[in-house]
Amino acid sequence: MFSQHLMCLHLFYFVIQISMTLKEYIRKNGYNHKSFAREFGTHYRNVESWAKGDRLPRWKDAERIFIFTDNQVTGSDLYAEQISRQKTILQRNEV
Repeated sequence: MFSQHLMCLHLFYFVIQISMTLKEYIRKNGYNHKSFAREFGTHYRNVESWAKGDRLPRWKDAERIFIFTDNQVTGSDLYAEQISRQKTILQRNEV
């Protein structure tokens, strides 16, 4: 029982570690917005908007991102970037 619990914890830790935002994935894998877009097959402005959290990709593009990044970038990660950006905008407006 203990070994199963320990294995679950290791697996949970591994999943947490490989998950990252699109911006992090691009940086850690030696891309910039243009080079990622070229390999991914879209315009670099799309990648720029997705990475900054300005826009979310359409579901087909999101699915392609998950495949392209080997699920290192997930739907939660895409939303996290957008949520973070919106919170920053709200904080700026309060000041």
